[in-house]
Amino acid sequence: MSEPVAPIRPRALLGAMLASADRRQLVVVMALMIAAALTEGVGIMMLVPMLALVDAGGMRAPGRVGELLHGLVGTVSLGQVVLVFLALLLLRAYVKHAQTMKALELQHMLVDRMRESLFAGLVSAEWRWLATRRASDHASLLITDIGRIGAAFQQLMTLAATLVTAIAYLAAAYLLSWQVALVATLGGALILFGFAGHRRRAVQLGRLLGGANKGLQAEIVEGFDGVRITKMLGGEARQRARFASVLRTLRGQQIDYAASASHGRTALQLGGGALLAALVYVGLAVLKLPLAAMLPILLVFARLVPMLGVIQQSWHSWLHAAAAMAETEALRRETASVAEASAPADAPPLALARAVTLRGAGFTYAGREGAALHEIDLVLPARTTTAIVGPSGAGKSSLADILMGLLSPDTGEMRVDDVVIAGPTRQLWRRSVAYVQQQPFLLGGSIRDNLLWAAPEADEAALRAALAKASADFVFALPRGIDTLVGDRGQTLSGGERQRIALARALLLSPELLVLDEPTSALDPANEAAIRKAIAGLHGAVTLVIIGHRQAMLDLADQLVRIEDGRIVPRAEAAE
Repeated sequence: MSEPVAPIRPRALLGAMLASADRRQLVVVMALMIAAALTEGVGIMMLVPMLALVDAGGMRAPGRVGELLHGLVGTVSLGQVVLVFLALLLLRAYVKHAQTMKALELQHMLVDRMRESLFAGLVSAEWRWLATRRASDHASLLITDIGRIGAAFQQLMTLAATLVTAIAYLAAAYLLSWQVALVATLGGALILFGFAGHRRRAVQLGRLLGGANKGLQAEIVEGFDGVRITKMLGGEARQRARFASVLRTLRGQQIDYAASASHGRTALQLGGGALLAALVYVGLAVLKLPLAAMLPILLVFARLVPMLGVIQQSWHSWLHAAAAMAETEALRRETASVAEASAPADAPPLALARAVTLRGAGFTYAGREGAALHEIDLVLPARTTTAIVGPSGAGKSSLADILMGLLSPDTGEMRVDDVVIAGPTRQLWRRSVAYVQQQPFLLGGSIRDNLLWAAPEADEAALRAALAKASADFVFALPRGIDTLVGDRGQTLSGGERQRIALARALLLSPELLVLDEPTSALDPANEAAIRKAIAGLHGAVTLVIIGHRQAMLDLADQLVRIEDGRIVPRAEAAE
Protein backbone atom coordinates (compact mmCIF):
# COMPACT_ATOMS: atom_id res chain seq x y z
CA MET A 1 0.00 0.00 0.00
CA SER A 2 1.60 3.29 -1.09
CA GLU A 3 1.93 6.17 1.32
CA PRO A 4 -0.14 9.29 0.65
CA VAL A 5 1.68 12.05 -1.20
CA ALA A 6 2.36 15.06 0.99
CA PRO A 7 0.69 18.20 -0.40
CA ILE A 8 3.04 20.93 -1.60
CA ARG A 9 2.05 24.44 -0.55
CA PRO A 10 5.17 26.54 -1.10
CA ARG A 11 4.07 29.47 1.07
CA ALA A 12 3.14 27.29 4.04
CA LEU A 13 6.34 25.28 3.62
CA LEU A 14 8.34 28.50 3.45
CA GLY A 15 6.79 29.54 6.76
CA ALA A 16 7.68 26.18 8.29
CA MET A 17 11.26 26.52 7.09
CA LEU A 18 11.64 30.02 8.49
CA ALA A 19 10.09 28.85 11.77
CA SER A 20 12.89 26.27 12.04
CA ALA A 21 15.58 28.94 11.58
CA ASP A 22 17.24 30.81 14.42
CA ARG A 23 15.29 34.07 14.59
CA ARG A 24 18.07 36.20 16.04
CA GLN A 25 20.49 35.00 13.38
CA LEU A 26 17.85 35.59 10.71
CA VAL A 27 17.37 39.20 11.86
CA VAL A 28 21.13 39.77 11.72
CA VAL A 29 21.33 38.41 8.16
CA MET A 30 18.40 40.55 7.02
CA ALA A 31 19.96 43.65 8.59
CA LEU A 32 23.20 42.97 6.76
CA MET A 33 21.27 42.52 3.52
CA ILE A 34 19.61 45.91 3.94
CA ALA A 35 22.96 47.54 4.77
CA ALA A 36 24.54 46.02 1.65
CA ALA A 37 21.64 47.20 -0.50
CA LEU A 38 21.83 50.74 0.87
CA THR A 39 25.54 51.02 0.19
CA GLU A 40 24.90 49.71 -3.34
CA GLY A 41 22.14 52.25 -4.02
CA VAL A 42 24.07 55.18 -2.58
CA GLY A 43 27.12 54.14 -4.57
CA ILE A 44 25.13 54.27 -7.79
CA MET A 45 23.79 57.70 -6.88
CA MET A 46 27.36 58.90 -6.29
CA LEU A 47 28.08 58.32 -9.97
CA VAL A 48 26.03 61.43 -10.83
CA PRO A 49 28.33 63.99 -9.15
CA MET A 50 31.37 62.06 -10.37
CA LEU A 51 30.18 62.37 -13.98
CA ALA A 52 29.18 65.97 -13.40
CA LEU A 53 32.66 66.83 -12.14
CA VAL A 54 34.13 65.32 -15.29
CA ASP A 55 31.89 67.47 -17.51
CA ALA A 56 30.11 70.11 -15.44
CA GLY A 57 28.06 71.30 -18.35
CA GLY A 58 26.71 68.07 -19.79
CA MET A 59 26.43 65.41 -17.12
CA ARG A 60 23.26 66.11 -15.17
CA ALA A 61 20.58 63.72 -13.98
CA PRO A 62 16.93 64.75 -14.36
CA GLY A 63 14.61 65.64 -11.46
CA ARG A 64 15.09 67.23 -8.07
CA VAL A 65 17.58 64.55 -6.98
CA GLY A 66 19.61 65.34 -10.08
CA GLU A 67 19.62 69.00 -9.06
CA LEU A 68 20.68 68.11 -5.50
CA LEU A 69 23.52 65.88 -6.61
CA HIS A 70 24.58 68.30 -9.30
CA GLY A 71 24.75 71.02 -6.63
CA LEU A 72 27.58 69.12 -4.98
CA VAL A 73 29.79 69.94 -7.94
CA GLY A 74 30.71 73.35 -6.62
CA THR A 75 31.44 72.21 -3.06
CA VAL A 76 33.45 68.98 -3.46
CA SER A 77 36.31 67.91 -5.66
CA LEU A 78 36.45 64.89 -7.93
CA GLY A 79 39.02 63.29 -5.66
CA GLN A 80 36.75 63.65 -2.63
CA VAL A 81 33.81 62.09 -4.47
CA VAL A 82 36.03 59.23 -5.68
CA LEU A 83 37.24 58.63 -2.12
CA VAL A 84 33.65 58.53 -0.83
CA PHE A 85 32.74 56.15 -3.65
CA LEU A 86 35.67 53.85 -2.83
CA ALA A 87 34.80 53.98 0.87
CA LEU A 88 31.30 52.86 0.03
CA LEU A 89 32.71 50.01 -2.07
CA LEU A 90 34.92 48.87 0.82
CA LEU A 91 32.02 49.11 3.27
CA ARG A 92 29.76 47.14 0.95
CA ALA A 93 32.46 44.46 0.45
CA TYR A 94 32.81 44.04 4.22
CA VAL A 95 29.05 43.96 4.75
CA LYS A 96 28.59 41.42 1.92
CA HIS A 97 31.29 39.18 3.41
CA ALA A 98 29.67 39.33 6.83
CA GLN A 99 26.27 38.65 5.26
CA THR A 100 27.60 35.63 3.35
CA MET A 101 29.19 34.06 6.43
CA LYS A 102 26.20 34.73 8.67
CA ALA A 103 23.83 33.33 6.04
CA LEU A 104 25.99 30.19 5.73
CA GLU A 105 25.99 29.78 9.51
CA LEU A 106 22.22 30.23 9.54
CA GLN A 107 21.83 27.62 6.79
CA HIS A 108 23.93 25.06 8.67
CA MET A 109 22.02 25.70 11.89
CA LEU A 110 18.73 25.19 10.04
CA VAL A 111 19.84 21.91 8.46
CA ASP A 112 21.25 20.59 11.74
CA ARG A 113 18.09 21.52 13.65
CA MET A 114 15.87 19.83 11.08
CA ARG A 115 17.99 16.68 11.06
CA GLU A 116 18.19 16.51 14.85
CA SER A 117 14.46 17.12 15.23
CA LEU A 118 13.50 14.53 12.63
CA PHE A 119 15.97 11.94 13.93
CA ALA A 120 14.71 12.47 17.48
CA GLY A 121 11.15 12.00 16.24
CA LEU A 122 12.05 8.76 14.48
CA VAL A 123 13.88 7.15 17.39
CA SER A 124 11.09 8.24 19.77
CA ALA A 125 8.30 6.81 17.60
CA GLU A 126 6.34 3.70 18.49
CA TRP A 127 8.02 0.45 17.42
CA ARG A 128 4.71 -0.66 15.91
CA TRP A 129 4.96 2.28 13.46
CA LEU A 130 8.71 2.03 12.82
CA ALA A 131 8.47 -1.65 11.94
CA THR A 132 6.22 -0.85 8.97
CA ARG A 133 8.54 1.79 7.44
CA ARG A 134 11.57 1.41 5.19
CA ALA A 135 14.66 2.67 7.00
CA SER A 136 16.42 3.62 3.75
CA ASP A 137 13.64 6.13 2.97
CA HIS A 138 14.26 7.84 6.28
CA ALA A 139 18.02 7.83 5.64
CA SER A 140 17.49 9.40 2.21
CA LEU A 141 15.34 12.13 3.72
CA LEU A 142 17.78 12.86 6.54
CA ILE A 143 20.90 12.86 4.36
CA THR A 144 19.92 13.94 0.86
CA ASP A 145 16.57 15.70 0.98
CA ILE A 146 17.31 17.87 4.01
CA GLY A 147 20.59 18.74 2.31
CA ARG A 148 18.50 19.93 -0.65
CA ILE A 149 16.39 21.99 1.74
CA GLY A 150 19.57 23.61 3.09
CA ALA A 151 20.67 24.52 -0.43
CA ALA A 152 17.18 25.87 -1.14
CA PHE A 153 17.36 27.98 2.02
CA GLN A 154 20.61 29.44 0.78
CA GLN A 155 18.84 30.28 -2.48
CA LEU A 156 16.07 31.96 -0.51
CA MET A 157 18.65 34.06 1.29
CA THR A 158 20.07 34.99 -2.11
CA LEU A 159 16.55 35.81 -3.26
CA ALA A 160 15.93 38.03 -0.23
CA ALA A 161 19.26 39.82 -0.67
CA THR A 162 18.58 40.34 -4.37
CA LEU A 163 15.10 41.69 -3.69
CA VAL A 164 16.41 44.16 -1.11
CA THR A 165 19.17 45.27 -3.49
CA ALA A 166 16.68 45.53 -6.36
CA ILE A 167 14.43 47.72 -4.21
CA ALA A 168 17.38 50.01 -3.49
CA TYR A 169 18.18 50.20 -7.20
CA LEU A 170 14.54 50.86 -8.08
CA ALA A 171 14.39 53.62 -5.48
CA ALA A 172 17.43 55.23 -7.09
CA ALA A 173 15.87 54.76 -10.53
CA TYR A 174 12.57 56.38 -9.48
CA LEU A 175 14.47 59.32 -8.04
CA LEU A 176 16.39 59.74 -11.29
CA SER A 177 13.43 59.20 -13.68
CA TRP A 178 10.15 57.83 -12.45
CA GLN A 179 8.82 57.36 -16.02
CA VAL A 180 11.67 55.07 -17.09
CA ALA A 181 11.57 53.27 -13.71
CA LEU A 182 7.83 52.62 -14.08
CA VAL A 183 8.33 51.08 -17.53
CA ALA A 184 11.11 48.87 -16.08
CA THR A 185 8.96 47.80 -13.11
CA LEU A 186 6.01 46.80 -15.30
CA GLY A 187 8.26 45.02 -17.77
CA GLY A 188 10.07 43.07 -15.05
CA ALA A 189 6.79 42.03 -13.42
CA LEU A 190 5.51 40.83 -16.79
CA ILE A 191 8.64 38.75 -17.38
CA LEU A 192 8.42 37.09 -13.95
CA PHE A 193 4.69 36.43 -14.39
CA GLY A 194 5.45 34.63 -17.63
CA PHE A 195 7.43 32.01 -15.69
CA ALA A 196 4.45 30.69 -13.69
CA GLY A 197 4.31 27.45 -15.67
CA HIS A 198 8.05 27.07 -15.38
CA ARG A 199 7.78 27.24 -11.59
CA ARG A 200 5.02 24.60 -11.52
CA ARG A 201 7.33 22.33 -13.50
CA ALA A 202 10.03 22.87 -10.87
CA VAL A 203 7.71 21.47 -8.18
CA GLN A 204 7.07 18.34 -10.27
CA LEU A 205 10.78 17.84 -10.94
CA GLY A 206 11.52 18.18 -7.24
CA ARG A 207 9.03 15.43 -6.40
CA LEU A 208 10.56 13.12 -9.01
CA LEU A 209 14.10 13.81 -7.82
CA GLY A 210 13.12 12.95 -4.24
CA GLY A 211 11.81 9.58 -5.41
CA ALA A 212 14.99 8.94 -7.38
CA ASN A 213 17.14 9.72 -4.33
CA LYS A 214 15.11 7.27 -2.22
CA GLY A 215 15.58 4.61 -4.86
CA LEU A 216 19.36 5.07 -4.84
CA GLN A 217 19.52 4.99 -1.04
CA ALA A 218 17.45 1.81 -0.89
CA GLU A 219 19.55 0.12 -3.59
CA ILE A 220 22.78 0.93 -1.75
CA VAL A 221 21.53 -0.26 1.64
CA GLU A 222 19.91 -3.43 0.32
CA GLY A 223 22.85 -4.12 -1.98
CA PHE A 224 25.38 -4.12 0.85
CA ASP A 225 23.07 -5.99 3.23
CA GLY A 226 22.66 -8.76 0.68
CA VAL A 227 26.15 -8.81 -0.82
CA ARG A 228 26.93 -12.27 0.57
CA ILE A 229 23.86 -13.93 -0.91
CA THR A 230 24.39 -11.97 -4.14
CA LYS A 231 27.81 -13.55 -4.51
CA MET A 232 26.48 -17.00 -3.67
CA LEU A 233 23.76 -16.67 -6.29
CA GLY A 234 26.21 -15.37 -8.87
CA GLY A 235 24.11 -12.23 -9.15
CA GLU A 236 26.88 -9.61 -9.26
CA ALA A 237 26.10 -8.66 -12.85
CA ARG A 238 22.37 -8.34 -12.12
CA GLN A 239 23.11 -6.25 -9.04
CA ARG A 240 25.38 -3.96 -11.06
CA ALA A 241 22.70 -3.62 -13.72
CA ARG A 242 20.07 -2.69 -11.11
CA PHE A 243 22.38 -0.14 -9.56
CA ALA A 244 23.19 1.35 -12.97
CA SER A 245 19.47 1.60 -13.75
CA VAL A 246 18.81 3.47 -10.50
CA LEU A 247 21.71 5.82 -11.26
CA ARG A 248 20.37 6.50 -14.74
CA THR A 249 16.99 7.39 -13.27
CA LEU A 250 18.60 9.76 -10.78
CA ARG A 251 20.80 11.38 -13.41
CA GLY A 252 17.83 11.73 -15.73
CA GLN A 253 15.95 13.70 -13.08
CA GLN A 254 18.97 15.88 -12.38
CA ILE A 255 19.46 16.57 -16.09
CA ASP A 256 15.77 17.45 -16.47
CA TYR A 257 16.14 19.97 -13.67
CA ALA A 258 19.32 21.42 -15.19
CA ALA A 259 17.61 21.70 -18.59
CA SER A 260 14.61 23.43 -17.03
CA ALA A 261 16.88 25.91 -15.24
CA SER A 262 18.90 26.52 -18.41
CA HIS A 263 15.76 27.20 -20.44
CA GLY A 264 14.67 29.67 -17.79
CA ARG A 265 18.00 31.50 -17.87
CA THR A 266 17.92 31.72 -21.66
CA ALA A 267 14.39 33.11 -21.66
CA LEU A 268 15.30 35.64 -18.98
CA GLN A 269 18.34 36.81 -20.92
CA LEU A 270 16.17 37.40 -23.97
CA GLY A 271 13.47 39.13 -21.95
CA GLY A 272 15.99 41.24 -20.08
CA GLY A 273 17.68 42.34 -23.28
CA ALA A 274 14.34 43.34 -24.75
CA LEU A 275 13.51 45.26 -21.57
CA LEU A 276 16.79 47.19 -21.70
CA ALA A 277 16.17 48.06 -25.34
CA ALA A 278 12.68 49.29 -24.43
CA LEU A 279 14.12 51.46 -21.66
CA VAL A 280 16.61 53.07 -24.04
CA TYR A 281 13.81 53.78 -26.51
CA VAL A 282 11.51 55.26 -23.85
CA GLY A 283 14.27 57.41 -22.35
CA LEU A 284 15.77 58.75 -25.57
CA ALA A 285 12.89 58.70 -28.09
CA VAL A 286 9.84 59.25 -25.89
CA LEU A 287 11.09 61.30 -22.93
CA LYS A 288 13.87 62.99 -24.94
CA LEU A 289 16.37 62.66 -22.09
CA PRO A 290 19.94 63.65 -22.99
CA LEU A 291 22.37 60.77 -23.41
CA ALA A 292 24.45 61.99 -20.49
CA ALA A 293 21.42 61.90 -18.22
CA MET A 294 20.56 58.39 -19.40
CA LEU A 295 23.91 56.90 -18.41
CA PRO A 296 23.27 56.57 -14.63
CA ILE A 297 19.74 55.31 -15.33
CA LEU A 298 20.98 52.70 -17.81
CA LEU A 299 23.66 51.64 -15.34
CA VAL A 300 20.98 51.07 -12.73
CA PHE A 301 18.89 48.92 -15.04
CA ALA A 302 21.90 47.14 -16.49
CA ARG A 303 22.39 45.88 -12.91
CA LEU A 304 18.69 45.31 -12.31
CA VAL A 305 17.99 43.14 -15.34
CA PRO A 306 20.34 40.28 -14.28
CA MET A 307 18.67 40.40 -10.88
CA LEU A 308 15.49 39.19 -12.54
CA GLY A 309 17.39 36.03 -13.44
CA VAL A 310 18.68 35.63 -9.89
CA ILE A 311 15.18 36.11 -8.48
CA GLN A 312 13.66 33.59 -10.90
CA GLN A 313 16.46 31.03 -10.41
CA SER A 314 16.38 31.33 -6.62
CA TRP A 315 12.62 30.85 -6.45
CA HIS A 316 12.87 28.02 -8.98
CA SER A 317 15.44 26.27 -6.74
CA TRP A 318 13.19 26.68 -3.70
CA LEU A 319 10.21 25.21 -5.53
CA HIS A 320 12.38 22.32 -6.68
CA ALA A 321 13.20 21.56 -3.04
CA ALA A 322 9.62 22.16 -1.85
CA ALA A 323 8.78 18.46 -2.30
CA ALA A 324 11.59 17.54 0.10
CA MET A 325 10.35 20.14 2.57
CA ALA A 326 6.80 18.80 2.26
CA GLU A 327 7.95 15.23 2.99
CA THR A 328 10.05 16.41 5.90
CA GLU A 329 7.12 18.29 7.42
CA ALA A 330 4.77 15.35 6.81
CA LEU A 331 7.19 12.91 8.46
CA ARG A 332 7.77 15.30 11.36
CA ARG A 333 4.03 15.54 12.00
CA GLU A 334 3.60 11.79 11.63
CA THR A 335 6.38 10.93 14.07
CA ALA A 336 4.91 13.42 16.52
CA SER A 337 1.54 11.65 16.25
CA VAL A 338 3.08 8.21 16.93
CA ALA A 339 5.58 9.28 19.60
CA GLU A 340 5.89 7.10 22.65
CA ALA A 341 4.82 8.48 25.98
CA SER A 342 8.07 9.49 27.68
CA ALA A 343 9.13 8.48 31.15
CA PRO A 344 11.14 10.92 33.31
CA ALA A 345 14.84 10.55 32.59
CA ASP A 346 15.69 10.38 36.30
CA ALA A 347 12.98 7.84 37.17
CA PRO A 348 14.42 4.55 38.49
CA PRO A 349 13.93 1.43 36.34
CA LEU A 350 11.23 -1.02 37.37
CA ALA A 351 12.25 -3.91 39.60
CA LEU A 352 10.85 -7.41 39.19
CA ALA A 353 10.20 -9.20 42.46
CA ARG A 354 7.39 -11.70 41.73
CA ALA A 355 6.30 -12.15 38.11
CA VAL A 356 5.63 -10.73 34.68
CA THR A 357 1.98 -11.38 33.87
CA LEU A 358 -0.08 -11.19 30.68
CA ARG A 359 -3.87 -11.29 30.93
CA GLY A 360 -5.97 -11.54 27.78
CA ALA A 361 -3.27 -9.85 25.70
CA GLY A 362 -4.12 -9.41 22.02
CA PHE A 363 -2.29 -7.58 19.27
CA THR A 364 -2.95 -6.74 15.60
CA TYR A 365 -0.60 -5.13 13.10
CA ALA A 366 -2.03 -2.29 11.04
CA GLY A 367 -2.84 -3.28 7.49
CA ARG A 368 -2.83 -7.03 8.18
CA GLU A 369 -5.76 -9.37 8.29
CA GLY A 370 -6.24 -11.21 11.56
CA ALA A 371 -4.60 -10.69 14.92
CA ALA A 372 -0.97 -11.61 15.55
CA LEU A 373 -1.83 -12.59 19.14
CA HIS A 374 -5.15 -13.74 20.66
CA GLU A 375 -6.08 -13.63 24.35
CA ILE A 376 -2.63 -14.50 25.70
CA ASP A 377 -2.53 -15.52 29.37
CA LEU A 378 1.01 -16.06 30.59
CA VAL A 379 2.96 -15.82 33.87
CA LEU A 380 6.75 -15.58 34.00
CA PRO A 381 7.85 -16.07 37.63
CA ALA A 382 10.82 -13.93 38.61
CA ARG A 383 14.27 -15.51 38.14
CA THR A 384 12.94 -18.49 36.21
CA THR A 385 13.59 -19.50 32.61
CA THR A 386 10.77 -19.75 30.06
CA ALA A 387 11.19 -21.22 26.58
CA ILE A 388 8.79 -20.06 23.86
CA VAL A 389 8.50 -22.33 20.82
CA GLY A 390 6.28 -22.50 17.77
CA PRO A 391 6.35 -22.46 13.97
CA SER A 392 7.50 -19.45 11.98
CA GLY A 393 4.88 -16.68 11.97
CA ALA A 394 3.09 -18.09 15.00
CA GLY A 395 3.54 -14.85 16.99
CA LYS A 396 6.68 -15.58 19.02
CA SER A 397 8.42 -12.31 18.12
CA SER A 398 5.26 -10.27 18.74
CA LEU A 399 4.92 -11.89 22.15
CA ALA A 400 8.56 -11.14 22.93
CA ASP A 401 8.12 -7.50 21.86
CA ILE A 402 5.20 -7.14 24.27
CA LEU A 403 7.15 -8.76 27.10
CA MET A 404 10.04 -6.34 26.48
CA GLY A 405 7.77 -3.28 26.37
CA LEU A 406 8.38 -2.52 22.68
CA LEU A 407 4.72 -3.12 21.87
CA SER A 408 1.63 -2.50 23.94
CA PRO A 409 -1.22 -5.03 23.66
CA ASP A 410 -4.38 -3.81 21.93
CA THR A 411 -6.49 -5.81 24.35
CA GLY A 412 -5.77 -7.08 27.80
CA GLU A 413 -2.80 -5.96 29.86
CA MET A 414 0.73 -6.72 30.99
CA ARG A 415 1.94 -6.30 34.55
CA VAL A 416 5.32 -6.39 36.24
CA ASP A 417 4.40 -7.36 39.79
CA ASP A 418 1.52 -4.90 40.38
CA VAL A 419 2.58 -2.26 37.83
CA VAL A 420 0.63 -2.10 34.56
CA ILE A 421 3.06 -1.72 31.65
CA ALA A 422 1.43 0.93 29.48
CA GLY A 423 2.24 4.49 28.47
CA PRO A 424 5.37 5.90 30.14
CA THR A 425 5.93 2.75 32.23
CA ARG A 426 6.87 0.90 29.04
CA GLN A 427 10.06 2.97 28.83
CA LEU A 428 10.74 2.41 32.51
CA TRP A 429 10.35 -1.33 32.04
CA ARG A 430 12.65 -1.36 29.01
CA ARG A 431 15.40 0.06 31.23
CA SER A 432 15.21 -3.23 33.10
CA VAL A 433 15.17 -5.45 30.00
CA ALA A 434 17.98 -6.71 27.76
CA TYR A 435 17.65 -8.41 24.39
CA VAL A 436 19.94 -10.53 22.23
CA GLN A 437 18.58 -11.00 18.74
CA GLN A 438 19.12 -13.91 16.37
CA GLN A 439 21.50 -11.89 14.19
CA PRO A 440 23.16 -9.62 16.76
CA PHE A 441 23.94 -6.07 15.73
CA LEU A 442 27.47 -4.88 16.41
CA LEU A 443 28.96 -1.46 15.81
CA GLY A 444 31.87 -1.25 13.38
CA GLY A 445 34.34 -0.25 16.12
CA SER A 446 36.06 -2.34 18.77
CA ILE A 447 34.71 -4.90 21.21
CA ARG A 448 35.09 -2.27 23.93
CA ASP A 449 32.99 0.21 21.87
CA ASN A 450 30.22 -2.36 21.56
CA LEU A 451 30.17 -3.12 25.28
CA LEU A 452 30.26 0.53 26.33
CA TRP A 453 27.35 1.24 23.97
CA ALA A 454 25.14 -0.46 26.58
CA ALA A 455 26.88 0.86 29.69
CA PRO A 456 29.05 3.93 28.99
CA GLU A 457 30.16 4.20 32.62
CA ALA A 458 31.31 0.56 32.96
CA ASP A 459 34.91 0.12 34.12
CA GLU A 460 37.44 -2.46 32.94
CA ALA A 461 36.51 -4.92 35.68
CA ALA A 462 32.82 -4.80 34.76
CA LEU A 463 33.60 -5.35 31.07
CA ARG A 464 35.79 -8.37 31.82
CA ALA A 465 33.20 -9.81 34.21
CA ALA A 466 30.43 -9.51 31.60
CA LEU A 467 32.58 -11.20 28.96
CA ALA A 468 33.34 -14.02 31.38
CA LYS A 469 29.64 -14.54 32.23
CA ALA A 470 28.85 -14.67 28.51
CA SER A 471 31.50 -17.37 27.92
CA ALA A 472 33.33 -14.84 25.71
CA ASP A 473 36.79 -15.59 27.14
CA PHE A 474 38.11 -15.83 23.56
CA VAL A 475 38.33 -12.02 23.63
CA PHE A 476 41.20 -12.13 26.12
CA ALA A 477 43.25 -14.30 23.75
CA LEU A 478 42.96 -11.87 20.82
CA PRO A 479 46.13 -9.83 20.01
CA ARG A 480 44.44 -6.55 20.97
CA GLY A 481 42.05 -8.11 23.45
CA ILE A 482 38.99 -6.03 24.23
CA ASP A 483 40.21 -3.33 21.83
CA THR A 484 40.06 -5.64 18.81
CA LEU A 485 38.18 -4.14 15.87
CA VAL A 486 35.18 -6.23 14.79
CA GLY A 487 34.70 -4.82 11.27
CA ASP A 488 31.48 -3.71 9.65
CA ARG A 489 28.63 -5.22 11.71
CA GLY A 490 31.12 -7.59 13.33
CA GLN A 491 32.04 -9.36 10.10
CA THR A 492 35.55 -10.30 11.31
CA LEU A 493 34.00 -12.46 14.04
CA SER A 494 32.19 -15.75 13.76
CA GLY A 495 28.46 -15.99 14.43
CA GLY A 496 29.04 -17.56 17.82
CA GLU A 497 31.57 -14.89 18.80
CA ARG A 498 29.14 -12.14 17.84
CA GLN A 499 26.41 -13.82 19.90
CA ARG A 500 28.60 -13.99 22.98
CA ILE A 501 29.71 -10.37 22.71
CA ALA A 502 26.05 -9.34 22.29
CA LEU A 503 25.19 -11.42 25.39
CA ALA A 504 27.98 -9.75 27.37
CA ARG A 505 26.67 -6.36 26.29
CA ALA A 506 23.19 -7.32 27.51
CA LEU A 507 24.53 -8.56 30.86
CA LEU A 508 26.26 -5.23 31.48
CA LEU A 509 22.77 -3.76 31.96
CA SER A 510 22.10 -6.09 34.92
CA PRO A 511 18.62 -6.73 33.51
CA GLU A 512 15.58 -7.97 35.38
CA LEU A 513 14.41 -9.71 32.17
CA LEU A 514 16.71 -11.10 29.47
CA VAL A 515 15.19 -12.17 26.14
CA LEU A 516 17.25 -14.42 23.86
CA ASP A 517 15.89 -14.81 20.32
CA GLU A 518 17.10 -18.05 18.69
CA PRO A 519 20.51 -17.68 20.39
CA THR A 520 22.04 -20.85 18.87
CA SER A 521 19.97 -21.47 15.74
CA ALA A 522 22.88 -21.10 13.30
CA LEU A 523 25.85 -22.03 15.47
CA ASP A 524 28.24 -24.97 15.36
CA PRO A 525 28.27 -27.41 18.31
CA ALA A 526 31.24 -25.72 20.02
CA ASN A 527 29.71 -22.27 19.94
CA GLU A 528 26.31 -23.66 20.92
CA ALA A 529 27.90 -25.32 23.93
CA ALA A 530 29.57 -22.05 24.94
CA ILE A 531 26.29 -20.13 24.70
CA ARG A 532 24.46 -22.91 26.57
CA LYS A 533 27.03 -22.78 29.34
CA ALA A 534 26.62 -19.00 29.65
CA ILE A 535 22.81 -19.26 29.78
CA ALA A 536 22.93 -22.08 32.29
CA GLY A 537 25.09 -19.88 34.52
CA LEU A 538 22.35 -17.24 34.50
CA HIS A 539 19.62 -19.64 35.63
CA GLY A 540 18.06 -18.43 38.84
CA ALA A 541 19.88 -15.08 38.72
CA VAL A 542 17.75 -13.33 36.08
CA THR A 543 14.32 -13.86 34.51
CA LEU A 544 15.05 -15.48 31.16
CA VAL A 545 12.95 -15.90 28.02
CA ILE A 546 14.44 -18.12 25.33
CA ILE A 547 12.84 -18.20 21.89
CA GLY A 548 14.02 -21.21 19.92
CA HIS A 549 13.75 -24.83 18.95
CA ARG A 550 17.10 -26.41 19.89
CA GLN A 551 16.47 -29.13 22.48
CA ALA A 552 19.70 -28.34 24.30
CA MET A 553 18.38 -24.87 25.00
CA LEU A 554 14.86 -25.99 25.87
CA ASP A 555 16.25 -28.32 28.54
CA LEU A 556 17.34 -25.22 30.48
CA ALA A 557 13.75 -23.95 30.81
CA ASP A 558 11.58 -24.13 33.91
CA GLN A 559 8.48 -23.87 31.71
CA LEU A 560 7.79 -24.45 28.03
CA VAL A 561 5.25 -22.29 26.17
CA ARG A 562 4.12 -23.30 22.70
CA ILE A 563 2.39 -20.75 20.50
CA GLU A 564 0.52 -21.43 17.25
CA ASP A 565 -1.54 -19.01 15.16
CA GLY A 566 -1.14 -16.36 17.84
CA ARG A 567 -2.53 -18.58 20.63
CA ILE A 568 -0.85 -20.44 23.44
CA VAL A 569 -1.39 -24.16 22.98
CA PRO A 570 -2.35 -25.97 26.21
CA ARG A 571 0.26 -28.42 27.45
CA ALA A 572 -1.80 -31.48 26.60
CA GLU A 573 -2.22 -30.38 22.97
CA ALA A 574 1.43 -29.34 22.76
CA ALA A 575 2.53 -32.76 23.95
CA GLU A 576 0.51 -34.45 21.20
